[in-house]
Amino acid sequence: MKLLNVATSIAFGTSVIIATSLQASEREPLDWQDLDHFQIDCSLKKEQTEYLNSMRTKNVTWARLQWKFMPWQSVTDGEGYEKNKKQATGAYDWLINQHLHTIASQC
Repeated sequence: MKLLNVATSIAFGTSVIIATSLQASEREPLDWQDLDHFQIDCSLKKEQTEYLNSMRTKNVTWARLQWKFMPWQSVTDGEGYEKNKKQATGAYDWLINQHLHTIASQC
């Protein structure tokens, strides 16, 4: 029984360390307000397309886990909770797709 507890603790600890390091190494996405007010410039079509694609949610599973299993974050860190919610539900990527569609259709 003790061996099972030790193995479980090691596996859980390792997964937390890996997930934290993956989250820290990602580029921090724009805030929702900044992304919502993103200005399209047709002279920078290629650069803006690359930039928006780089802002996509890289780890949806991690965002979902934080959103679902850390509900107290809505009180302690409201902005972080809303960011995780938008990334977990796909709203963040949907807004990026809208900007990419605008670039593709108007530039």
